[in-house]
Amino acid sequence: MIETPIIKLVLAIVAVLGLMVSGFARIAPAAQADAVYFNGNIITLDAAGSTVGGVAVKDGKILKVGSSDEMKKLAGDSTRLIDLGGKTVVPGLIDAHCHPMETIYLKEDWVDCRYPETQSVKQALDNIAAWAKKTPKGEWIFVACVSASENKFVEKRIPTKAELDAVAPDNPVVLANGAHLCVVNSPALKLLGIRKGMTKLPHGGSVILDKNGEPTGALADAQADVPNNPTLADLERYYTKSIQEFWNQNGFTSLLAITPAAALPVLQKVAMSKITPTIRYTTSIWTSANDKDMPEDLSKFHMPKGTDPAWYRFGGIKDWIDGENDARTGYMCEPYIGHFDTDPPGGHGTLVTDQSGANRLASIANKAGVICMFHCSGDKATDIGLNAYEEVIKSGRPGTNMRIEHFGMFQLTDAQLQRAKEMKKKGLHVSVQPIWLLELVKADYENMGANRAHTGFQFRSMIDAGLEPTASSDMTGIYLGNINPFEAIYAMVTRDSDKGKFVPGQAISVTEALKMWTIWAAKSMGEADAKGSIEPGKYADMTVLSQDIFTMPKENIKDVKAFMTIVGGKIVYEAK
Repeated sequence: MIETPIIKLVLAIVAVLGLMVSGFARIAPAAQADAVYFNGNIITLDAAGSTVGGVAVKDGKILKVGSSDEMKKLAGDSTRLIDLGGKTVVPGLIDAHCHPMETIYLKEDWVDCRYPETQSVKQALDNIAAWAKKTPKGEWIFVACVSASENKFVEKRIPTKAELDAVAPDNPVVLANGAHLCVVNSPALKLLGIRKGMTKLPHGGSVILDKNGEPTGALADAQADVPNNPTLADLERYYTKSIQEFWNQNGFTSLLAITPAAALPVLQKVAMSKITPTIRYTTSIWTSANDKDMPEDLSKFHMPKGTDPAWYRFGGIKDWIDGENDARTGYMCEPYIGHFDTDPPGGHGTLVTDQSGANRLASIANKAGVICMFHCSGDKATDIGLNAYEEVIKSGRPGTNMRIEHFGMFQLTDAQLQRAKEMKKKGLHVSVQPIWLLELVKADYENMGANRAHTGFQFRSMIDAGLEPTASSDMTGIYLGNINPFEAIYAMVTRDSDKGKFVPGQAISVTEALKMWTIWAAKSMGEADAKGSIEPGKYADMTVLSQDIFTMPKENIKDVKAFMTIVGGKIVYEAK
């Protein structure tokens, strides 16, 4: 074709129009970001350790990260532009081991006898007596004390059955000394069918007897044997409002929610509703403290067809191998120091699930392709959990995430650390609760002695061994302040405890501590491809901090708050 001046002009116009159309396509509504967050100090925690100024969000996921100017170029007329004001932003925090339903129930409906507000048995009994006066005859009364109250109350003990009878003679009373030991009164013993000489309850609890074989009122690890009575309406409110608000305002965007099987239908109903959630639920289901009620077929625990897995998913199953060392029920090789009237026989703690039961539960989870979670507090219990996972590994079946909950929190041997390091390659993950440094070290000294106490809370050693420990709150409603992840980070970085500086050589960095609440937590849940870092394709979940946690004096980290919580690219909490 001969290009005349007219034809050349037409071709030039067509080329320009093509470029314009191409340009319009790049910023067409279909490609525009729904939101752009800019002017931030955004710590992505990606593999390269990148820090960026802005994040673009599309359809609830991260579209792109980069400089503020680059991200603004992705904005269109309908894009929300959010100025972060230079604040530090981290990936949305993940609470990878918590009991949200129980937390709200205890927070709202139990008599509050928690230390330090309640400092004595006398004050606790006064609180219970006042509650009993307004409670109808025959109605259950539940009382919340923190764990190791016997180490904290001025009397150096917890209330007795006789004292509970005196202040609430017409009501069954359950006084929880943490989550693994309780004292009940005579009406409660009668309703629970506990008789002289009875030592075990159907779902894993143990009955403490006196020298004549009479129940003292103390029950160990009876959480599945003592009734919990939130109404269905209460449960629905917890899952649609209270839980989300409580965790969101502390910077959390995802939970691994340890959920009783009896409460699961309510969450399944909520998952099918049109209510827009503000937190992501992954469930770990338990049926009883021991393994006996766990079915081989886990299909009924899955979320209903049509549920959005971005918000609700069935993740795993949980079982208790033992109690907890702060309640002197953690199952240990060597006995506890001294004797309390509430101690299980023998002084070594409580075995809730034996080796064969643990092997069975691990096998069920592995065959179903879900997480197995073993609660292991004492060193002997930890061996049982590791043994069960070794059997799974030997079976040669495809690996799933195998978790030890509370790994090495109270005590950890070199042999167990080495075993865990080897098993990490086969799918082992460990969960820890660092805020307990601020609450339970003193009790550890009193219950186990300095030598054993010094082997706990070895976060530096765990990280150096490549275990990538996941941090969590283990919120049950016992210590309401444990919801605060920044106090936990402060404890890990400074090694401050309720007994002063505790083994300072086990301190870790702020970045490592944040990984425990984000990317390592996501890995332990099998969800690292969707959350845990700020990268394209992952959920647009972010936590904006009130202060720069990386540059401030580490002693002040405990004062940091969540300034803003962003889930799916939307602001779900903002500090006043």
